[in-house]
Amino acid sequence: MIMRRPVPLTVLVLVLAGSSFACGHPPDAAAPRAARTATSTASPEPAPGPIVPVPETLQLVAGQFGLTMRAEGLTWKVLRRNVTRFDWEGRPSSTKVSAPADRELLYSFYIEKLDDASAKLVPQIVASAAANLADGEPCKPLDEPADVVQALGVDRVISVCFEPSTFYGKEHRMGMLHGLVKNGALTIVVVLANERSKLLPLPSVLGVHGAR
Repeated sequence: MIMRRPVPLTVLVLVLAGSSFACGHPPDAAAPRAARTATSTASPEPAPGPIVPVPETLQLVAGQFGLTMRAEGLTWKVLRRNVTRFDWEGRPSSTKVSAPADRELLYSFYIEKLDDASAKLVPQIVASAAANLADGEPCKPLDEPADVVQALGVDRVISVCFEPSTFYGKEHRMGMLHGLVKNGALTIVVVLANERSKLLPLPSVLGVHGAR
């Protein structure tokens, strides 16, 4: 299971940017830390950026979890799990080196095969993972509707919005954690951003699609 702060998570992917809902704006510091709820919204997918080949090792492990990584608009970097608790980081590709990233993705290929007991606890597993990243209480886990699940080509999507802790929120002040279930495997994807539209579970936002 994911350890708690200050040690970073291992294999999450922060990816919040274009789904059927968006997390509410993080509350002011003086406001009570009540659970935030997700609200419905419609947002177009972001425009594709330069195509950078997906690292072969990333594509290989993603395939073991029933996923195919997308090359459009993202550059991937391997992370040291013992330091960050994540396997891979994804950032938008840009010709401007100094340009700030509109979002940051953290991927954790979490459970390769869910047993019957774990499959029933996916919302709790996802919520616990989000709590380890959050400053305050995350919102309640949301089972994404069928159209979102089908667009991603997976079997189930559980999403939790949260306000990133200072360790994870160095550049971004909003976060969404998506648990992707495909062929009995669970992948954690974290999206960090400063705009709600960048947090949603869209293939172009998360840089992934279920393997066909």
